[in-house]
Amino acid sequence: MNTEPYGITTFCDDIRHEINGKLTLVGCYASSLNFNGPPPGILPTFAALINLRVPTNIQFEKISLRVIKTEGDEETTILEAEIENSEDHNEPSPASVAGSKEDGKVLLMAFPCQWTPMNFSKPGQIKVRAYLDDDREVRLGALSVMFTEQPAEDHPAG
Repeated sequence: MNTEPYGITTFCDDIRHEINGKLTLVGCYASSLNFNGPPPGILPTFAALINLRVPTNIQFEKISLRVIKTEGDEETTILEAEIENSEDHNEPSPASVAGSKEDGKVLLMAFPCQWTPMNFSKPGQIKVRAYLDDDREVRLGALSVMFTEQPAEDHPAG
């Protein structure tokens, strides 16, 4: 059982909201986004599905969500949101007994985010962080942004 808040972010080109309530993630990235050539790089759309899980025994008033883009030494916040916690969640609950159904319950939150366009001028990262009551950091993932220089083709003299 996980006793700390945790989560993960899936970075992709687009998030589509289907009629039946499903989300379709298009063009998912693993650990890095690689541009095939020198900077700058532009994506027509860029998206992130942020999933945060907080064990129900942890009480908090608000969650601050931040998505930060670093390019070289520059850092820019590209998304900042505050989510107030409902009073129901912060009501004291009876202590759970190990192995009971109360063990391991979590509050699950999903945040689909999109940017159009997304420009990158240098290699860097996209980092996702959540802060419970501004002081408890939860790292939700990062994506490296890299540029691949193309080697000059050797043309024999002739």
